[in-house]
Amino acid sequence: MISSMTSTTNDAAAARRPITILWATQSGRAKACARRTIRLLHSSLGISPNNIQGQCSFDDFGADRFLSLSHQQPRGSLLLMFVSTTGDAEQCTSMASTWSKLLSKSLPNTTFQHCQFALFALGDRAYGPDAYCAAGRKVAARLNQLSAIPICTLGYGDDGSLNGGVFADLDVWLEEQLFPTLKTMVGGGQLKLFDSSSLLQVKDEKEIKMYTVTTSHQTVEKDAVALHEWQNERYQQYYANYFKHSCPATAYQYNGELKRCTASTSTQLDCKTPPLVGRVSVNNRITADDWMQNTRHIRINVSAATKQDKSTRASTNVTELPYQAGDVATILPSNPKSLVSRFLSVLPTEISSIADDTIHIQYNQHHSQTSMNNHPWPQYCTLRGLLTHCADIAGLPEREDLFALSSFCNPNHEDGNDHREKLISLSETSGAALYGDYIIREKRNWADVLYDFDSIRFEEGGVKLTLEDLLGLLPSLAPRHFSIASSPSFLQITDSPTSSNGFDLELCVAVVEGSTPFGRPYTGCCSKYLETLTPCSDETTSAGSDAVRLWIHPGSFSNLPLDIRENPISHHHFTTPVLYVGAGTGIAPLRSLILEREAVLMKNGAAATSPFTTTEKDTGDGIDDNVLVFGCRSKEKDYYYGEEWEGLVTTKRLRMIPAFSRDQKIGKLYVQRALREADGGSGKLIVQHILEHNGAVYIAGGSKMARAVKDEIVEALTNTIGSEKTAKKLLNKLKRIGKFSIEAWS
Repeated sequence: MISSMTSTTNDAAAARRPITILWATQSGRAKACARRTIRLLHSSLGISPNNIQGQCSFDDFGADRFLSLSHQQPRGSLLLMFVSTTGDAEQCTSMASTWSKLLSKSLPNTTFQHCQFALFALGDRAYGPDAYCAAGRKVAARLNQLSAIPICTLGYGDDGSLNGGVFADLDVWLEEQLFPTLKTMVGGGQLKLFDSSSLLQVKDEKEIKMYTVTTSHQTVEKDAVALHEWQNERYQQYYANYFKHSCPATAYQYNGELKRCTASTSTQLDCKTPPLVGRVSVNNRITADDWMQNTRHIRINVSAATKQDKSTRASTNVTELPYQAGDVATILPSNPKSLVSRFLSVLPTEISSIADDTIHIQYNQHHSQTSMNNHPWPQYCTLRGLLTHCADIAGLPEREDLFALSSFCNPNHEDGNDHREKLISLSETSGAALYGDYIIREKRNWADVLYDFDSIRFEEGGVKLTLEDLLGLLPSLAPRHFSIASSPSFLQITDSPTSSNGFDLELCVAVVEGSTPFGRPYTGCCSKYLETLTPCSDETTSAGSDAVRLWIHPGSFSNLPLDIRENPISHHHFTTPVLYVGAGTGIAPLRSLILEREAVLMKNGAAATSPFTTTEKDTGDGIDDNVLVFGCRSKEKDYYYGEEWEGLVTTKRLRMIPAFSRDQKIGKLYVQRALREADGGSGKLIVQHILEHNGAVYIAGGSKMARAVKDEIVEALTNTIGSEKTAKKLLNKLKRIGKFSIEAWS
């Protein structure tokens, strides 16, 4: 722990050294930890809101701005970071750009020489010691390499910790490590506190609301073509400006003809653009009708770009393919009308009565931004439109949201004071079990909470929830990421496009739906939204209800080997064979990769060979171009794209190793076991594929499955090589050259 330095400057100088608070999160936990910490910095240490900057993700803060922090403040910078681990011990997408630049070998080792930092890493011990909080540990190690100095020990938050998970661990770290250090720094004049002479100013600061809202009672004519408010000519540009804040850092850019533009890496990473607009042309269930899981095969024709300034689409160079095999589609969902109506019904009538009026929302730049829930809303819209297309009212309120709502419980209501105490209790770590029962297990969204705590909408005297307050509380609707299941090359060769303009892509989407322990039905916001979209088979049909907003960006499989052998034999055409391992909807990116290699063969005139059966002796060199190990529950119920795989098997273009977990007479068969037992067992297939055939390995699906498969590969290589360290080193080498990749999700 760094000892405090004696201050030789006055308070004004101290105030020029702010705390920069950043997070990297996939599911929102790191952001929730940051929000709790910021509130406690105010309430426990009295640190001024003006002394805190950032309060956003790493990539929203900006990679270049992050790297220059050491030179921005005359007294140096203090970084407070919250970093989650995702996938195969990887960094979250919300810091992908920053992490890429942070790893640059050209950075001088003095990049952060004037920076101090504290970091709280989030993870799950169930994934093993190597993966546990790996992303946070990597960030801390890299900052140390670049001369940043930690002010306290690294914090670790475990999802599995008793009585609160990561939040229980966070409170211990704050109390025992961070806050004692910050108190010492405050005493040394390194951080600015409120003082008695500024109490009036502090009071005024707290009264400044994040938004100022004015209402126009004029009736807005509905656009005859645009059935969604964000497509209405009057509001379209304002929604486009709002949507672009959700643009992934690495999203592709397209010109007016929807040709993918080429630009430098830095340009792609730093430019935020509004989404593309697509129309659903196919929306079919691909699981049995009597099966518990509803999984959809969805085709989207991308036919337009959201209107914006032409300069942001300008580019002279374009590529032939609109996207690459293995890419990801990021979709912005909308809330259903029924949920929006219910949410409006539990608001104070002063707010709900203007739901369809045009509102003008102005963002107050000098607000402390302590809610950190959203980007500035569309400048002009209706409240109903905002709740439908922008606000995450279907989401589960975080603990800090409940704490914020507690201040609006009207004491004149018979249960007002009781409601306030309950909301505060739910927000504290000591109430973690209660929060888990009430919010997490029962999936209570914003409308549910406002319904239960009806003193918030009680309007007789006392404090009132205003529209400005509501907009400061509600979180933005976050986009969802789906691995693209189609190959652009294969679609160009085999299918006619849905429309004469644009391009097609396909998704494999498992609809999230079920019941809570007390029988409350729930659905996934985006998967249910996609399921309800009606296909349009006629390109002259107006966009209407099937309009989808999306971006496309690179996924984990960007180096698929496509080189053809000089003298192809039997079913061995490629110089590099590929082993694909996936389960469930993890098949989506693997299908994309397999079909892309199939398209390459078709372009090169490769003909289908004679029918192939598993009992036929191979007449080639024993190397299969494509080996797919796919796991699902039942061949008859959820064997995604089974007919396609069987067709490729008959032409010797694919070797299929299925793992139907519930079709076994004894026990269950999962992909890791199927992989281990193939070709005689003991991981023989793994060893031959990697060590003898110099093959690539791609894994996709749930995090636990991906971890189990990777462990299986490491064990098989270790048994042959003789050293686990060497086996892991080999996989890391393959990963660097793109021959070993994992795309995993929780």
